[in-house]
Amino acid sequence: MISKVIEEALIQRVEDVLDDSHHIVIISHENPDGDAIGSSLAMMHFLKAYGKEDVQVILPNDVPQNLRWMPGMEEVLVYAIQPGSSREKLQAADLIIFLDLNALKRVGALAKELDGLSARRVLIDHHEFPEPFAPVTISHPEIASTSELVFRYICRSGCLNYLDYNASVCIYTGMMTDTGCFSYNSNQPDIYIIIHYLLQKGVNKDEIYRKVFYAFSEDRMRMTGYLMYKAMELMPEYQTAITAISKRKLKSFNYQPGDTENIVNMPLQIKDVKISIFLKEDNPVRISFRSVGDIPVNRLANELFGGGGHKNAAGARYKGKLSDAVEKIKAAIPAFVESLQK
Repeated sequence: MISKVIEEALIQRVEDVLDDSHHIVIISHENPDGDAIGSSLAMMHFLKAYGKEDVQVILPNDVPQNLRWMPGMEEVLVYAIQPGSSREKLQAADLIIFLDLNALKRVGALAKELDGLSARRVLIDHHEFPEPFAPVTISHPEIASTSELVFRYICRSGCLNYLDYNASVCIYTGMMTDTGCFSYNSNQPDIYIIIHYLLQKGVNKDEIYRKVFYAFSEDRMRMTGYLMYKAMELMPEYQTAITAISKRKLKSFNYQPGDTENIVNMPLQIKDVKISIFLKEDNPVRISFRSVGDIPVNRLANELFGGGGHKNAAGARYKGKLSDAVEKIKAAIPAFVESLQK
């Protein structure tokens, strides 16, 4: 059906751990996006269909409004809101499955609850340089999304008959959002073979697109207009767009989690813009990098802020002033672009 990316030995190790586990917790990264939520919920649905009765998804903090419709969201525990219930589930767990993260620090404040737990650990992820915190690790940075990796695991384990409609919806949503609606990191034919299978399971891709991208508030729409008209700064000689928004401005637009999702991709619609960088003043400053073609913005994210990610989609944080982060990027762009031309 699709290429066998995951080693058979790893498939067997995960199966061995699963067969001997009865209380399973699934964790993804803080500020969860479509792939984090999609892969987590898909794994939950699959494991319950597989016969595991106690499976709990715990996310570090709340979910963006436009992703709360996803099947199974009503069962999710959010640590920032329900710390007591989350702690109880973790302490009772005999297996923790980490999805869509390569380091424990990415679960934020939830990390302290993991200290001293005896539960076994499995990691499934597609980010570079995974840290060795899970004895069983399935890591494939060349794969476009963790949701795709979850599908590949289910397929390779011979359990596609346990992949129901709800899991299929979650996998598709994760794949779609982590590739910018299949506009980057999405040239592998296997992706579309998987989509074909998910559509056969009843997934309505048009409906999912509307739910994710046509469900924002009036405030979010006005904020988008402000960002594109007032806040976006072009460096045309370097085919780069830099967009930044302060806490004060976010507040003026009644910012809600998820309102800045996909903003970083918008400048790439401008002819000749090949690098887009979006900065949001939070605590710390959160920075998203996007590019087209062979421009490795993950290298730029790492060199400037110790961040990382994929060639065309990366992220970083900066513990300092928003204006300083912008100036640091603007100062580095000329040398970065010129290095690509050598």
